[in-house]
Amino acid sequence: MGNYSKRNLTMKQRKLRRHRWIASLLLAIVLISACTVAAYKLTAHHFAQAFGEPEETQGEALAGEPSASPPAQEEPTAQSVPETGSQQGSYPALASQSGTYTAYQGTNQIRVDNQAFDLCGFDQGTAAAYAKLVSTAADRLAGQTKVYSLPIPTAYGITLPDDIRQQLPVYVDQQKSIQTIFSNMSGNVVQANCYDNLMRHRDEYLYFRTDHHWNGLGAYYAYEAFCQAKGVTPYSLDQREKVTFDGFLGTLYRGNGQDPQLLPADTVYAYKPHSQSATMVYYDKDGTSTKWPIISDVSQWAASSKYSTFAGGDHPLTVFQNPEVTDGSVCIVVKDSFGNALLPYLVDHYSTIYEIDFRYWKGDLVAYAKEQGADDLIFANNVMTISTGLLVGSLSNIISTT
Repeated sequence: MGNYSKRNLTMKQRKLRRHRWIASLLLAIVLISACTVAAYKLTAHHFAQAFGEPEETQGEALAGEPSASPPAQEEPTAQSVPETGSQQGSYPALASQSGTYTAYQGTNQIRVDNQAFDLCGFDQGTAAAYAKLVSTAADRLAGQTKVYSLPIPTAYGITLPDDIRQQLPVYVDQQKSIQTIFSNMSGNVVQANCYDNLMRHRDEYLYFRTDHHWNGLGAYYAYEAFCQAKGVTPYSLDQREKVTFDGFLGTLYRGNGQDPQLLPADTVYAYKPHSQSATMVYYDKDGTSTKWPIISDVSQWAASSKYSTFAGGDHPLTVFQNPEVTDGSVCIVVKDSFGNALLPYLVDHYSTIYEIDFRYWKGDLVAYAKEQGADDLIFANNVMTISTGLLVGSLSNIISTT
């Protein structure tokens, strides 16, 4: 009986020890998992800050714009600090008021004082693919249609203060990115480089504080650069009617928890065409046509929608007619949403413009240019778009390289 009791007690002790061991193992697994997740989040957040690797770049997309994240840059050598405006001497110097920046959690964006910025990477392979598509169109249209490339810098490349550029673990110089894009293009592509003109005016209200787009003034300086490349005289701002719309709160505000530090809201500056009789009609995906003002009165629109004052927002195809230009000239503009703000300026120089949003339009671009007898074909897309594989893939759907 005594031996049985001792044996029974030993079995109970063994079971208890086994249960304790299992409990300890489970606890260890939980702790390790928790630490792993925390480390992953910390690493991902640091990598997003350091290398422009996004989780979701632009928050809620505006007017149907795909929310595509820009890829990280390929080469870590981009960590070298670029020349800033103050170093070059030819550009105005910009300094932040606070001397620092705040990184938003869960997005690839930062706030400097009361302005938000997308941290932009640059993928050379994707940009080279974009350059090949533009070059293919230019080569196939050589002798018939002059093809222009107008890469558009973002606020990160122009108005990000110099001291913040130097504080970022990595800053990707968009001037160099644009030069890389051009270096991969055919000699049949006319380079329209707006970077310098924007930098010369970088202390002005070129880009919104709460949205990833540029304001009408920024688009104007890009238009000036295009006119220089084309060899025509731009119409001045004084020759245009200026309208303003207060209360704009864009993607960078909505995508970052409506950060009150970004207030007050933005003001949209828009300039109507010099040609007052110019008109536009946009076509939806089902082919439905709608007449619309080139500059819309959006004063009563929702705070998030006011950028759509420019050319009615994003549509597969928009056609502009200008009876004041009587030479029968035809232009096609292939654009992302940044291009919308260019059209009120470009319309003054052509009898007809076909604006194509390549993300939604279906067709063969080269064949379409020949069909319409296009004199000019302009690719007007921002640097982030040019470096985003998903969007460049969309462009390849309308330009075949085979």
